[in-house]
Amino acid sequence: MSYHDARLHFPELPDGAAALFKGLEAASRPIEDLTISEWADRYRVVSAESGSPWPGPFRTDRVPYLREPQDCLHPDHPARRVTCRWAAQLGKSTAIENWFGFIVDQAPGSMMIVLPTLEEATKFNRVKLQPTIEASPRIAHRVRPVSSRDEQGSTTSFKRYAGGFCQVVNAGSSKGLQMVSIKYLAMDEVTGYPRDVDGRGSPRDQARARQKMYGDLAKEWQGSTPGILGECVISADFDTGDRRYFYVPCPHCQTFQALVFDGLCDADAERGLAVHYRCGSCADPIFDGHKHEMLARGVWIAKRVHEGADPVPELMSAKEIERWRCAPCEGRCREWQPSYHLWAIYAPRERWADILGRWKDAEGDTTKLRTFAQQDLADPYDPGGVAVEWEKIVDAAKKFPFPRGKIPAEAGLIVSTADVQGYGIKWSVWAVGPRDRYWLIDREVFVGAPDQVDDAWIALADALGRSYETAGGGEKGIDLSGVDSGFATDRAYRFCATRPNCYALDGRHPIGLPWLGTPVKKDIRDQRRRSVAKVLLYPVGLYDVKTAVVAALSNLVLGPDERGSWPRNTIHLSSELCDEDYARELTAERLVDPDEEARASVTRRSRNLISPKAPREWKKILGRANDWFDTTVYAFALAWHLKHKRRLNAARWADLLAEVHGKPIEPDLFDAAIDGPFQGKEKVRDADREAKRKANREKWSRRK
Repeated sequence: MSYHDARLHFPELPDGAAALFKGLEAASRPIEDLTISEWADRYRVVSAESGSPWPGPFRTDRVPYLREPQDCLHPDHPARRVTCRWAAQLGKSTAIENWFGFIVDQAPGSMMIVLPTLEEATKFNRVKLQPTIEASPRIAHRVRPVSSRDEQGSTTSFKRYAGGFCQVVNAGSSKGLQMVSIKYLAMDEVTGYPRDVDGRGSPRDQARARQKMYGDLAKEWQGSTPGILGECVISADFDTGDRRYFYVPCPHCQTFQALVFDGLCDADAERGLAVHYRCGSCADPIFDGHKHEMLARGVWIAKRVHEGADPVPELMSAKEIERWRCAPCEGRCREWQPSYHLWAIYAPRERWADILGRWKDAEGDTTKLRTFAQQDLADPYDPGGVAVEWEKIVDAAKKFPFPRGKIPAEAGLIVSTADVQGYGIKWSVWAVGPRDRYWLIDREVFVGAPDQVDDAWIALADALGRSYETAGGGEKGIDLSGVDSGFATDRAYRFCATRPNCYALDGRHPIGLPWLGTPVKKDIRDQRRRSVAKVLLYPVGLYDVKTAVVAALSNLVLGPDERGSWPRNTIHLSSELCDEDYARELTAERLVDPDEEARASVTRRSRNLISPKAPREWKKILGRANDWFDTTVYAFALAWHLKHKRRLNAARWADLLAEVHGKPIEPDLFDAAIDGPFQGKEKVRDADREAKRKANREKWSRRK
């Protein structure tokens, strides 16, 4: 049959050339290059069944702060992990829904969504994910329908689509976290995950292990309200990121600023003002009605900077904003993953009066205060009270500087302490003065494995021979040193055994122990485990000493009074020795209630069985080293030992300072000093006391 005969017998057949070129045209048609926000604005439809106040076409302009974080999830973006420490109802799960739709339509691949419990995983699918699929025509036909008869179809926890799948699992079971390779990982409310699942470890780590095969092509989103301070995983990841805050312009002076809770003001009837926010620059009131305009012009600013760089200003003009603005994983932020903080004041439909009302209700109520801190302020709850923030430590060190390596005129004792770690030895030197004041005058890290080589020990031995310049121009050596023997114990014993002014230290955790207890003899053994020498091991009562150290840091942040006098028990730090990393380690532990999490979940009946006098304990903050904190704690213990051994009262302190610096101390240094635990009374000078005694003796002699 010829070509013409075929055309005559089958006239309905399309023209072959037209079909061929139409197929080529479709195959060569360019794919839309959209960001996730652009895709959501163009194709996503919000279902009325989802409970959203804005059903219909999705608009990112309603929540402009969501644009940058979710756009970091694009396959072409350099960000590998996006962390959002946000308050409740700010759109954390909305970003996951937008990301899912984009993946199905634009970048098919395997995806896993992890929720804290099975109930929440089921609710997420029924209320958010499945309604979004059904309401959005762009992806509705791409996701296979849910069918119990079709094994190749979707289920409530498993969505199939061309080129990939999405598995919705709960963090309480390790079965859903195994056997699959995942390119895209979304984790919601990670602070609600259990610490260990089925003996396999953290569910976050298990889920992340599913991404190993994709390497740098993998993407991760985690969004959550924070948990307990020191144990909050979302805060730990936020701190390791670039720490972005949302700066918005004041409608009056146009100054950009990140809104803070202290700026929220109650209604002022005399001025006719409702609840408002006080601008940090012009102090003019900002009201709820300004929020839409402010959010539309808001900018995410990374507040983390490299060591030695200028800190990010709290207030910025429009020109300064452009200087500090930095895209995630680019420019000065290229070494860190993007991390975002956002609290309830930015919520588009949240009334500021309601936030202030919840704060008033929470005052004095621990349970409500915890909820307010986590759900509204997006800050981890501190059951141990107000924590000392490392940022304030750095600011105070810059505000009150003093020279490195020089003994202040107010100090007369020098102690040094070393903390032994697997990578080396951290060593610090403290000058100690009356009224329990401490100055950090030197610190250094001696690199080298202390349990294998002698390099670090040799460097430490040389450092113990250093002397420091006094205020009078002389020099003074170290009075007493200590070495933590918790790691490389045998080598630490050998080092201290031949040095009478270097103590081997051992931290003890129970409450009420002396700062430096009675030493016990410990054997130093050779390779055959034979005792060849002995060393004195001094126990340190960590609980009370750590409490004193944190109180001293608080006094540093508090600063001197209006007369320039510092409070008793103060640590003094200089910016030359106190950088960001040092301050973070110095504030790496918190006094917490170990049963706090248990109390939050027990029933009312069992809660009555918990003692209200349950002890607190010091706990390391997740993700922070505490080495420099340990050296400071041991320095306090050694200083306490020296002061009691020498019986240093006010008169003896004055003699010691004159001896060290070669000149008498200022006459008013001890005017407010108290040798006992009570404060508020002015100390009576020895000369005045002796005069009163003489007068009393003469008085009684006349009576006789």
